[in-house]
Amino acid sequence: MKYKFATFLKNYGAIIIFPLLSLLLITMIAAANPQVFNNQDAVMFTYFDHALKGHGGYVTSTGFGNRISFAGLEPGDILLGGYDECGYGRFSHAGIYIGNNQVIEGYADLGITKQSIDHYWNYSEICLLQVDAPNEIKIKAVEYAKKHQGKLFYPICFKSGEKYWNCTKIMWKAYADQGFELVEDNDFWISPDAFYKNSKLRIIREEGR
Repeated sequence: MKYKFATFLKNYGAIIIFPLLSLLLITMIAAANPQVFNNQDAVMFTYFDHALKGHGGYVTSTGFGNRISFAGLEPGDILLGGYDECGYGRFSHAGIYIGNNQVIEGYADLGITKQSIDHYWNYSEICLLQVDAPNEIKIKAVEYAKKHQGKLFYPICFKSGEKYWNCTKIMWKAYADQGFELVEDNDFWISPDAFYKNSKLRIIREEGR
């Protein structure tokens, strides 16, 4: 009997145990954070809704593009880019403008990195957002982002902690560290769409739907 049970665990234990542990973890997180699970605009609900429609998390830039002008961007402003059928909203990527046609953003293979602004012309959905904050706060936010170049990237990292980052967390934290909140909703994560919906960010111009 013991042999059969041991064999059963060896063959099927992972199939049973890991889902149960995941369910337990989700239950514990939900109990500790009811405000997030009551927020219908939370990223997880958006992702589940898009997944049911067959939309993936990210797609390549092949065949897309825009002709937006970057005129009027100031250091500390935010760029959003996306493609049709993105898994977590209209936009799939974000960057903070640091001047001289450069942005600080996050990628899985590069971590938090400085890149040319030009690649934002590859998106079918594009939006430039001006942050409605005093200039000294915007400059400090830019300096914060610059200091975090090379930090590790993880796509679904939580808002808390400073070990892992993604493209939205770095700019949210850059402003939060100055006492300026860029997102209004209660959530574990920050979607690029959260910036688009925030009244503290003014649309300079956008292209797409």
